[in-house]
Amino acid sequence: MQNCTVCGAAMAPGETVCRHCGRAHYGAVCPGCQQPAPTLVRGGKVICSGCGTTRGPLSGVPLNMAGQAHRVGSVVTSVLAWAFVLGGLAIGGLVGLVVSLVAKVFAGSALWGLGVGLFLGALGGAAGALTMKGSRHLDARAKSIRDEAYEQSILAMAASRRGSVTTLEVSQQLGVPLSEADRLLGEMSQKGRAFVEINREGILQYTFKDVPGALAPTVVAGPSTGVRVETATASEVAKQRVDREFEEIRARAQGGSQRQS
Repeated sequence: MQNCTVCGAAMAPGETVCRHCGRAHYGAVCPGCQQPAPTLVRGGKVICSGCGTTRGPLSGVPLNMAGQAHRVGSVVTSVLAWAFVLGGLAIGGLVGLVVSLVAKVFAGSALWGLGVGLFLGALGGAAGALTMKGSRHLDARAKSIRDEAYEQSILAMAASRRGSVTTLEVSQQLGVPLSEADRLLGEMSQKGRAFVEINREGILQYTFKDVPGALAPTVVAGPSTGVRVETATASEVAKQRVDREFEEIRARAQGGSQRQS
């Protein structure tokens, strides 16, 4: 028996989709962090994307393979869409030319050929537009599946790090750019899955309180060193910190002037 890493609901053995929240779980439970996280290939070894424990080659879905089937389908349908458009124009032009020549032989108007050519070209364009729409839908679905897999890894990381991770930790562990790690964590915080705080080193820290097995963030005694917000970007958090420090400086200045008077 295992629990969903998102909502904590019980999941039957071998079940890969939580019946309560619908979250997909990639692969078997890692023996190190006890989380169903995707795997990563690093240094010739297959490791858990959550804690780095070495795992077997068939123990989970590789993180870089998540959503690839939809991505391949998107590329194929995109090529097919252009084939419809170009094929429709080519066939329309050829048939239109033939119809125009036949019309001239029978003393008819060449506009018949133009009309037929435009009709066939429009059919090809319409078919291409519909196919391209399907390609974009598959591409969007591929990105969604990929983000879900990365979120699963981040949740596993949080469960093995007392419930909190930083952008740098996610970037290094998952092998993604800092901007991509910041985007993933920012979207998770906007969805209400994490809240943001500034630790004593002034680094943004994302805390997942509802991750099963994770501990609440440790409260450090002493002067306040950070700002906690429900959802905020790095620039917003920095602005709040500057405003708070400005208020402290102004309060000290007013206190000093009162003592002098």
